[in-house]
Amino acid sequence: MKTLVLLHGWGASGRLWRGVQTAAACDSASAVLTPEIPRWEAGWLAQYLSGLPLKESVLVGWSLGGMLLLEALAQLQGPAPGATVLVAVPPVFCRRPDHPWGQPAAMLRAMRRALGSDSRKVLNDFALACLAPGEAAFREEAAAGFDYQAAPAFLAQGLDYLRDKDLRGLLPLTQKTTNLSGRVIIIQGEQDRIVPPAQGRDLQERLPGSELHLLAAAGHIPFLTQTTAVNGILRGLLSVAGP
Repeated sequence: MKTLVLLHGWGASGRLWRGVQTAAACDSASAVLTPEIPRWEAGWLAQYLSGLPLKESVLVGWSLGGMLLLEALAQLQGPAPGATVLVAVPPVFCRRPDHPWGQPAAMLRAMRRALGSDSRKVLNDFALACLAPGEAAFREEAAAGFDYQAAPAFLAQGLDYLRDKDLRGLLPLTQKTTNLSGRVIIIQGEQDRIVPPAQGRDLQERLPGSELHLLAAAGHIPFLTQTTAVNGILRGLLSVAGP
């Protein structure tokens, strides 16, 4: 069995993966899983992954979901996944004195405050910010992939994770464990305004042996706007995943 696991990011749902899910399920994967993340805690995801055939699995994490995936893999014991794919994933989301490529924490604080009065607008604004300037044709599809029924408290928890979490100290340790010793692919949009390309390059440097795919003209959700390119990468990984 070749299992493909697609982990959504902040504010989104599994619907955002629809194009990838349909193509991969038909062509290369025996099972495609798009779990709805109930809380932004690595322990939950580690437990979920422990029930899967990891050696025959390709794990894909987008943005916050990819950060959570890295943290969860550090907690797991046992075989490594067949491949790990990190889409628009930063080692640390917010700007630090020694990390100038992140977003300002003030942006997240403003989003958090706005959730109490109009969470739908916050999500819609974020969905549009995920698109590069040349991706306006995907506005409706992008907005449809976000969860407008999500509780403001859950959305706030995700923003707090993004504001506070710094995986840089964890990544060298993770790379030495069996749970990230398989193939690691980083997919990054060259016009990503949420997680700039410098974040993808920094992540690659922190994961020796990883491969970086920079997609020209792509924003923060390249699996939606450049589905053919992303599906091609995933098909290649699924064709060799497992024993």
